Amino acid sequence: MKKKKVLLIGWDGADWKYLMPLIDKGLMPNLKKLIEGGSMGKLATLDPPLSPTLWTSIATGKRPYKHGIHGFTEPDPSGEAIRPMYITNRKCKAIWNILTQHQVKTHVVGWWPSHPAEPINGTMVSNLYQRASGGLNDPWPMLKGTVHPEEKSDLFAKLRVHPQELTGNHLEPFVEKMEQVDQSQDNRLMSIAKIIADCSSIHSAATYIMDNEEWDFMAVYYDAIDHFCHGFMKYHPPRRPHISMRDYELYQDVVNSGCRLHDMMLGRMMEMVDEDTTIILISDHGFHPDHNRPKAIPKEPAGPAIEHSPYGIIVMNGPGIKKDDTIFGASLLDITPTLLSIYNLAIGEDMDGKVLINAFEKQPEIETIKSWENINPPARPDGSSASGEHPKNTVINEEDSRAELQQLIELGYIEDPGENGKAAVKNTVNENNYNLARSYIDGQQWSEGIEILEKLHSENPKTLRFAVRLAHAYQTTGKLKDARRLVNHIREIFNRESPQLDILEATLLLSEERYKKALELFKKVEREAGEQENLHLRIASAYLRLNRFDDAEAAVLKELKTNPEEVTAHYTLGSIYFHQLRYEEALNSFMDAVGLLYYYPAAHFYIGESLNALKRYEEAIEAYDTCLKLVPGMNSARQRIIAIYENRLEQAGKARKYKISFEETIKGTINIVSGLPRSGTSMMMQMLEAGGLEIFTDKKREADESNPKGYYEHEAVKSLKRNHSFLAEANGKTIKVIAHLLQNLPMNYRYRVVFMERNILEVVASQQKMLERDGKRVKTDTLPLDLVKKYEATLEKVKKWAEQQPNVEIHYVKYPEVMQAPFLQAMLINDFFDGALEVEKMAEQVDTSLYREKAVLQ
Repeated sequence: MKKKKVLLIGWDGADWKYLMPLIDKGLMPNLKKLIEGGSMGKLATLDPPLSPTLWTSIATGKRPYKHGIHGFTEPDPSGEAIRPMYITNRKCKAIWNILTQHQVKTHVVGWWPSHPAEPINGTMVSNLYQRASGGLNDPWPMLKGTVHPEEKSDLFAKLRVHPQELTGNHLEPFVEKMEQVDQSQDNRLMSIAKIIADCSSIHSAATYIMDNEEWDFMAVYYDAIDHFCHGFMKYHPPRRPHISMRDYELYQDVVNSGCRLHDMMLGRMMEMVDEDTTIILISDHGFHPDHNRPKAIPKEPAGPAIEHSPYGIIVMNGPGIKKDDTIFGASLLDITPTLLSIYNLAIGEDMDGKVLINAFEKQPEIETIKSWENINPPARPDGSSASGEHPKNTVINEEDSRAELQQLIELGYIEDPGENGKAAVKNTVNENNYNLARSYIDGQQWSEGIEILEKLHSENPKTLRFAVRLAHAYQTTGKLKDARRLVNHIREIFNRESPQLDILEATLLLSEERYKKALELFKKVEREAGEQENLHLRIASAYLRLNRFDDAEAAVLKELKTNPEEVTAHYTLGSIYFHQLRYEEALNSFMDAVGLLYYYPAAHFYIGESLNALKRYEEAIEAYDTCLKLVPGMNSARQRIIAIYENRLEQAGKARKYKISFEETIKGTINIVSGLPRSGTSMMMQMLEAGGLEIFTDKKREADESNPKGYYEHEAVKSLKRNHSFLAEANGKTIKVIAHLLQNLPMNYRYRVVFMERNILEVVASQQKMLERDGKRVKTDTLPLDLVKKYEATLEKVKKWAEQQPNVEIHYVKYPEVMQAPFLQAMLINDFFDGALEVEKMAEQVDTSLYREKAVLQ
């Protein structure tokens, strides 16, 4: 059996949007050949889209909060200055470490960050290798730690290309009219030369290794496309009004020429491998080449990242890879798990990615282990780690730090720290924490992200992006009072007209269910500020909540016309079609969503719902099963499968394993008190608390004349439709949930529901009186009959829902009967709770004087 060989090539910033036109014109023949002989797709990036964090996630299969690389710089050991982020900050093994400890011959060139080079089972050339310093005739020393093994340093030093070695013949394909450039005033030609020389040095080192050394795994990272794009995508066709005609004519071909250069380098590598080698070409993010290009770069750390688009590229070609096929739903987190699968090695359960099984002709057998961090073979004879990792106490040379720091400054990723070391350290710590918070939020670890953002905002109250990010996090997690307080605070500090602040306000209004006001504000932004990021999608969301489906469809289609890769727009369009019973169209839209972002459990669930509605039951089961693979505790999908097997396919035996796993995924029991507003829910909470149950309340809503003994509510419950993570804190406790929100309870808890029943006319009359007491409604004897009908429909839905839920027990309690016989009703409730309550104390809580709205029944 032949040894497995993999060539992993990274093109930072590569994007199909500007590569495909070149391929179609025949200008990238090698990439075309690679695609036609294999599978291609889009590769979803992570947030924040910063190269050092992303390429480390690619190499580890883990999100930044697990691998430890959070930015471009860090404080140095003295805490008095900053230095570049080094590989020594990585907290877990990379793919080359895992392969090294299995004696796989492994080489890595240029990966970011990879300095100082790790002592792997092969050659590693760090990301500080290619940077030229000084003139052509000046000394160009190799920084210590650039190459492993160190004795190869002189050899690789000779393979480097200096920018001043390049001639006009090298630059002319990039700038055809280069003779018109006044280089004393315009340094852009030199910038192009530096980028070409840097990637030529990387290519020289990589091809030397491939040609002269034994290898099983080869990873090469080129940053040149990203650098060409940051410097020259602004001049890329079509010309935009703010770009001068002279600059456009001079530099319009730079990006395309850079891509063609990479195609030639790819062709050389393809010549150097045999047909048994798997080639994987990837990028960490894309780059906007069209109307989404920003006119200006924000003056903030990592500001150039605004030019990045959310999808990079992936091409896989080799034995066992599908030919001329498409890879759907790939993420950069999937690269390391897929590589491990190719080498028949287990996938770490602590990795966040998956194996890209749809790229293989035959589905690979996948084994897992808890973590590769727990597998540590004995050290090698020289005392070094068997995995090729650095010792924990590795010291970085200060000269190396200064050299790379200057490179980051020149690229615009960080500001020159100047002489104020303490200020630079503070800014660096803030930025890395901000990036860490974004990483947590991107990984749905909301509480961790919010905790960091709260600290950042507290210490930097006038930094708008910290406050805005925190406000969005509050909204998403249902902390609407905190979000409202913060948005009002932002408005006060930044007292000016701003479309961004209007969008922030309108988005909060949506969360507060003030849909008409939100729509008005979004439309104001559209009239006054024109195109804004995701504005039409936000407008569509407002229309959808107002049940204006045709308007919502028109808005979301407008969004997709300008931003066809916006995954949430495809999902929203699917939701619109699904509400209109247009199931085929809904299915297509949900499929488009998961094609862009495979890890989208809600979209997979509604693929199942659409197929179920279309009576394509076997396919629906597959979609629901995908939900369970992504989120094993998603019992709503599990319950759908059980229902299909039992009621549609009449295969009860196949439902059995899902019933067993349903029970296994139950996290605990939550007691619920529910009913219509003003049906006696607060009284029942008082009774259960007196009986001995622990109550889950934030006590933010104070007692008043309408409820003199308190409301017993929790603010987070209001956002149950969007977020239910708070239920983990309510496990084993008793919580009040209003009737219309019951159907949003997730199915991974068991619920014991005490549901209060009261005559609807009494309920409405009580609500009217409460609003009158609060000054929110003028006194009237007329009851709103439309509200009566809505409440009747709500009660009917609750009863149907409760009957269909295997994890719900419900006990109905009539409010008048509690008032008439509190002790008897307390005894019946006690029976429902298995006799665990103190009945007498429960009965004592009933105050019959509060039964005030009865006259309506006479």
